[in-house]
Amino acid sequence: MTFKLCPTCDARFRGDIESCPIDGTALRIPDDPFIGRIIAGRYLVEEVLGSGGMGTVYRARHQIIGRDVALKFLDPALLKNERQRKRFLGEARAANQINHEHIIDITDFGETEDGLVYMVMEYLEGRTVADEIDLGPLAPRRALRIAMQVALGLARAHELGVVHRDIKPANIYLVRRKLDLDYVKILDFGVARIEADMRITGQGTIVGTPEYIAPEQVRSPVAVPSADLYSLGCVLFEMLTGRLLFEGKITMLLVKHLNDPAPAPSQLVPSIPKAIDELVLRLLKKDPAERFRDGYHFVEEVQNVLDHLAPPSRTSSDSSASEPNTQAVSPVHSEEDSFYRTVATYRALLDEMHPQGGAPNWLPQTVTYLENLVMDLQLLRQRLRASAEKATEQEEKTRGPRSRIGRALDQLAQDESKLGRRIEALTGELGFAEAQLDEEMQAIFQSARDAPVALNEGHPLTCQEATCIARLVSASRRLANARQTVFDARAELEARNGERKDVRFQMTELKDQLASMNAASTIDQQFVHDEVTRIGAQIQARLDAMAPYAKRVAAHFQQFPAAKARLPDASKAITEDGLPSA
Repeated sequence: MTFKLCPTCDARFRGDIESCPIDGTALRIPDDPFIGRIIAGRYLVEEVLGSGGMGTVYRARHQIIGRDVALKFLDPALLKNERQRKRFLGEARAANQINHEHIIDITDFGETEDGLVYMVMEYLEGRTVADEIDLGPLAPRRALRIAMQVALGLARAHELGVVHRDIKPANIYLVRRKLDLDYVKILDFGVARIEADMRITGQGTIVGTPEYIAPEQVRSPVAVPSADLYSLGCVLFEMLTGRLLFEGKITMLLVKHLNDPAPAPSQLVPSIPKAIDELVLRLLKKDPAERFRDGYHFVEEVQNVLDHLAPPSRTSSDSSASEPNTQAVSPVHSEEDSFYRTVATYRALLDEMHPQGGAPNWLPQTVTYLENLVMDLQLLRQRLRASAEKATEQEEKTRGPRSRIGRALDQLAQDESKLGRRIEALTGELGFAEAQLDEEMQAIFQSARDAPVALNEGHPLTCQEATCIARLVSASRRLANARQTVFDARAELEARNGERKDVRFQMTELKDQLASMNAASTIDQQFVHDEVTRIGAQIQARLDAMAPYAKRVAAHFQQFPAAKARLPDASKAITEDGLPSA
């Protein structure tokens, strides 16, 4: 059912009511049904920020902590599509559980009392990497620093089983954080997939943007972390050169990603160092096994390159950073406050216009009924605000522990990445050492076969026999060395595997803690959401019930000239005919 809005007091009504019973203002159907609404008892929707394929994003004001937030609504046209609803809420759930500084912070999500699906994100002011590329190629050092931050956010996501699947310049946002003008926030986990949840995306569907899609993403709908690293390689190539890696129609793009070797960035921008070429080309390998092992591995290699690049020229920067406005806000004007004043006027007029008790029987009953409704509304508003404050308190309470767990998990994951690479290297070294050992064993057997029979008969050694003996001794020494190399490699491999097992155990413990915390938070959050939704429906029901009775009372007092100036203007056009009785 369509809501109608009072432009004067912001009250909302449903049904065929035409004028606001509070102040008499003609109601109108708003151009945007979301602007002016309070969602979940605390988010006042104020303006449109943008829209996309799945919904519209608004700037809203958190009425309890006084902070701007971004509120994203799923397109109402998609509400009947259960798969899209799950994908939208999956975006919120996936990003919310990652909780990384380089991924946009999603603090809340749910459904309104009238079935609108939403999520609440931190409000960002800045520009996308796509906007920066439109101005031309980025300086190599700047491009690498941006790529590093993206990789760190992705590394955390991958460690928690979440693959983004649509990394592209438009989904990388640059904000100001103190003196850092290029602080990265990864956006839009709308096509992200929690690996354990196979219901969010239909099987056989290619998800992603063709210009940045990985070969394995084209071949299979299964989400894998390596695909995000390939997409990051496409973005890094574009940042460095100002050009897309591959161009063409969709089918041609997919074929090129599958088959065509990536050009080195220096082919387009000759000043790009060879070390940066190698970074980009490794990200863009067709075989995922030939890319960096994970985001942490890429970050280490980028840092090594940055350490050897010529330092950037010094530029002056404004040291003042815009901080979020967290000042307290004034309480939002609520329609029941205006109702309270209007109903108080009705009570005063009842006593003044009918001092001898000559009022119609229905009138005092209706005024009392309206007074009771107003009291109910005030109590419901108090409960709604208390629930909203409780939800905010729960969010703030879990934010710190989750951040600490996340940072500890990052450190362990970096250690595990290094250990994994060392184990892979040791495995290769061990294989080579064992092959050498086999060769030396064969050399010993050959030397023994070549030894003369005279050695067993006690005759003096000839020159040939001495040479054979020398070869046998030399082969024995090499065999001993080979055995020691194999022994050392196996010992170190065993030690590193033990360390890795211990690190993985600690990581599992942290992930379990994080999962338990998220699960408990989700249950608490859902409980509060249900309560807010229930209270919101009760408030709206009372507003809807109050409107026709208030109009009937106003119409009655319109008969008295002395009361006209104190009544809502719209009541002048109202008669008692057809209005509901008490």
